[in-house]
Amino acid sequence: MIERGARLEAEQLFTWGVLLTVLSLIASGRFRLEIVALGGLLLLGITGVAPPNIVFSGYGHPALATIIAVFLVSQGIIDSEILRGLGQALARKLHSLRGQIISVSVTGAVLSALMNNVGAVGMLLPTAVRMASRSGSSPGSFGLPLAMASILGGTLTLIGSAPNIIIASYMFSVTGQSFKMFDFTPHGLAMLLTAFLIWVFCKYCGMDPGAVPLADTTENGKDVREPEISGETIQLAPLATRERQVTIFAILLAVVAVSVGLVHPALGFGGAAFIMILGGVLKPSSAYEGVDLKIVFFLGAMLGIGKILEHTGALEHLSLFLSQSTEGLSPFWLIVLLIFVSSFLSNAINNSAAAVFMAPLAAGMAAGNSLHTAAALMAVAAGSNMTILLPTHQASLMVMSRAPFSTVSFMRAGLVLSICCGLAAAAVILFVWQ
Repeated sequence: MIERGARLEAEQLFTWGVLLTVLSLIASGRFRLEIVALGGLLLLGITGVAPPNIVFSGYGHPALATIIAVFLVSQGIIDSEILRGLGQALARKLHSLRGQIISVSVTGAVLSALMNNVGAVGMLLPTAVRMASRSGSSPGSFGLPLAMASILGGTLTLIGSAPNIIIASYMFSVTGQSFKMFDFTPHGLAMLLTAFLIWVFCKYCGMDPGAVPLADTTENGKDVREPEISGETIQLAPLATRERQVTIFAILLAVVAVSVGLVHPALGFGGAAFIMILGGVLKPSSAYEGVDLKIVFFLGAMLGIGKILEHTGALEHLSLFLSQSTEGLSPFWLIVLLIFVSSFLSNAINNSAAAVFMAPLAAGMAAGNSLHTAAALMAVAAGSNMTILLPTHQASLMVMSRAPFSTVSFMRAGLVLSICCGLAAAAVILFVWQ
């Protein structure tokens, strides 16, 4: 029995070691994401830490199916050209690069509050790439802020993200009362406004949208940028063709079905992609090209590592440690701790898994520290949605496939935003719920 316990403890430490090594290599920006993650996953399997059905469980995870489905929907949006003209409409009103980037990011945040944030990114990404091309800037200049704003936008409402839905469900199971649609808005708005204020006022400290280095816009001495907006502009006409009408119908059907909880996002957006294929919007060859396999391999591997942490009991030991070390902590700092631990797990494994794991832990810690259960669960929701330290969120991965930015740039911006947004959320949660 003692030997088995020692072996389990060794496996837990080894799994944490592999995860931290994977995250460190990703943070260095010197290695391919999918190679590092898959290598760590295979190492855990080869050393016998977990059986194959656990090791490769991430490749059957609904989150992976969701991002594949949204890749297909995004490709359908590109092929139908449903949002063609949106970028020019924004550029006509906002002539500065920073203004255009922030306008696209604000649009992404608003859409993310009303629908799945991965779906919101899928809708806007083609527009962002075209706007970057016209301005002669790197696609990542638009992509990085769009990814972060869309992720934070998902914190605003109950239906904006999976962690919010999970936390509301857990709240109902323990108290008989669920969080409502806009109960998440106060701390979500505080996080989002904090991010935009930093972007607006920290132009010269590396936090400026558009700080990603400009792309080389010349080839053999000739300017190869798309021409600036002239009199021959393209008007935004989302219902102009049958293909666009089919696309709008498919997307709206998916958004409504997912928002009211009728179907899982993977099924909703998968169904939308299937409608696009049947409607002739999305050709099979184009659909295959629209799926970025390196992102699929990376996300599947990270989800698998998260499952192994759960299988070995490593997450359970973390729970015990936190419970014992937080006795007597003031409500504010307990909320801060819950936010940042949830954020770490969300960045390291998966935001839904972080919410599922942290919800019962937070409720238990609240009971022993004079913290209201609702405040503790809101802290978990805020942290689980704050997947902006590493580009491991589905929305970030999707943006990286079409509007690439460096991992180092993402982490540099994400570290500052995570600290500031986390503290802002903690103050609001304490005021509203405690």
